[in-house]
Amino acid sequence: MSMEKSQGQKESGPSDYCNAISLLKNNPPEQRLDIPLSYSQYLELEESWTNIKYPYLSYNSLLHVATVVTVPRDLHEVAAAELRREIMNSIEAYLSIHKPDAIGTVVDRVFKFNSMDFGPSVVVAMEVGSSETYAGLCHDKDLWLDGCHVKVCILVCFKESPRFHSPSSLYEKIVFTAEVENMSRLANECMQSCYGPITYRNHRWLGVLKEGFIEVWRDNGSVRYPLIKEEKAADIPDGDIPINGAVFMKHMETAIIATAVGRYFDFISQPS
Repeated sequence: MSMEKSQGQKESGPSDYCNAISLLKNNPPEQRLDIPLSYSQYLELEESWTNIKYPYLSYNSLLHVATVVTVPRDLHEVAAAELRREIMNSIEAYLSIHKPDAIGTVVDRVFKFNSMDFGPSVVVAMEVGSSETYAGLCHDKDLWLDGCHVKVCILVCFKESPRFHSPSSLYEKIVFTAEVENMSRLANECMQSCYGPITYRNHRWLGVLKEGFIEVWRDNGSVRYPLIKEEKAADIPDGDIPINGAVFMKHMETAIIATAVGRYFDFISQPS
């Protein structure tokens, strides 16, 4: 299949391309950009990128779309780590009984299990989104299932309402250490009853996490398991993912606080 732009494919504007280069060079947290590009344009864009974990750059040759994802906050990373740990423990427990000769490996977002007798492998992919839209996660899921032929793709999504934006003007007379300590203390107090909002200096640094869920996708459909229900941790029934929702969300509380404090820290660290 040719990787050049198909007839009728929408071109990206100069501003989109410049935004992509800026994201790759500066790596501001919690950003995602999908832009239509021909493969030759993508190769030019790739020259601005150092092949590291973040910012992440990929290309969908079926849709002729380049995707840039910048470094995520703790909310994303802790969710991924906790889910990865739960899945690995469950799979290893299952394999120890049913197929003790299987070999399991984890590479970033992918779990791969091969049989010692060189039988078929099982590949499971995982995508976590907090700043990303659900549509963006589904786009990544389709790439795994259709483009990479994985058997299962697991999505973890938290929806923050309203979405975060920085203040329009810098603060004056900031005592850096004291500010971060005050912000951290207030954030901990806000998390005693629900998952947000976290407000400090009359600005919302974290919206309310009213919805969080895990979706397990296969080629024949999906199943959704809520993580948050009525602003509380939800119980996940026994099924594809044996996860204690309350314990999972307890681990997430520290990450939620760190996300709000990290946003504030980055803001007051800007040069005046």
